[in-house]
Amino acid sequence: VASPLAAEGGEAGEGERGEGLRERWRALDGSLRRLLSTWFDQGLLNLEPLSWETSPAGLLGRVMQYERVHPFTGGWPDLQRRLGGGDADGASEGGAAGRYNRMFALTHPRMPGEATDNR
Repeated sequence: VASPLAAEGGEAGEGERGEGLRERWRALDGSLRRLLSTWFDQGLLNLEPLSWETSPAGLLGRVMQYERVHPFTGGWPDLQRRLGGGDADGASEGGAAGRYNRMFALTHPRMPGEATDNR
């Protein structure tokens, strides 16, 4: 697989040409960083409440996978218990296990059902 620099007529490290290409890559990198930080600015994200009954399973799975503060050690039953839905470990909807728990995910309007990972 040819490097992107090879398409421009040389590999990095070939004197002035290589340095010029590195500068162009740095400029492109800076432009992409600015664009992506604008597109994924927290002001453009939606804060969506999660529920066992109405949230997509894929979204709930990603929330379980990426949670770092209170990790899910019991898998799906643990999530169901925290959300207070169904009969996970004897907790009925609105029961003591999930009565005061509220879970939310930050999503982007152009990526419905995809939680963002804001570490």
